[in-house]
Amino acid sequence: MSESETKCCSSLHLTYANLILSLWIGLRLFMAGVDKFRSGDGAQNVTFSMENYATKTARIAKLMADNSFLPPNMCDMYAKSIGYVLLAVGAWVVVGLFTEFALLIAGFTVLSLGFGLAALPDDTEVVYIGVHILVIAGALATCRNKGISLDGLFFRKKSD
Repeated sequence: MSESETKCCSSLHLTYANLILSLWIGLRLFMAGVDKFRSGDGAQNVTFSMENYATKTARIAKLMADNSFLPPNMCDMYAKSIGYVLLAVGAWVVVGLFTEFALLIAGFTVLSLGFGLAALPDDTEVVYIGVHILVIAGALATCRNKGISLDGLFFRKKSD
């Protein structure tokens, strides 16, 4: 086997790892954004609407304002925008364009969710946010091997 074949194939596992991690992060964020528009018990009567979004975000804003030092209008702005941020960042990470920056923004988005959860009286969910941060860090660590993404297709280095 030549040196170029060894170099190519030895990083293939990192390329696959980056793909799987990026897809997980992007799809998880996107579906968390979709969930902000959902109402119902899951099995029946599930609806997606702007009214559901307004109800959920009002609840989030009140919980954050009541349990943190942040002013209510700041909590309201955050809560009203988080669903759209989750949708946009999730789609961006899945598409794989400007991967490092997309994952950095995903990390900051998840970090903001962690801050919001930490402000609540029962903050046991924060552990899951920490796991998400570790997954994002893993995806960032494998970004040198982003061959299966739009970055990998558009910005591939030419071999000599």
